[in-house]
Amino acid sequence: MNAHAAIEATLHAAEAALLDAQQRGDVDAIAALLASDFEEIGSSGRRYDRDSMLAALGTAILDAAEITDFSLRLLAADLALVSFRTRVRRGGIVLHSLRSSLWRREYDTWRIAFHQGTPCAG
Repeated sequence: MNAHAAIEATLHAAEAALLDAQQRGDVDAIAALLASDFEEIGSSGRRYDRDSMLAALGTAILDAAEITDFSLRLLAADLALVSFRTRVRRGGIVLHSLRSSLWRREYDTWRIAFHQGTPCAG
């Protein structure tokens, strides 16, 4: 596996882990993946920093989530932009989103620094 493919596999697994931790409301697992300066623009348009994101966990537990169309663009050796689609169940409703995240490698660990989700048609 080449270096690009290895980073793509690592970050795909990290995004899946974030969704899984959200499903379980696992604050510690999510905190381990968030950079100290993390920011998010949620699908509602609301802005979150690291502390407000961790505080909001558990308010909207997800039933199931699926990642498709995952792609990686390396912006620098330690900075990556990923984009993908999600299909998420919340109760009886299925929500579709286009998502993008900036991941930064810090001391050989990838941490998410920025995320944005935009609702879209299925």
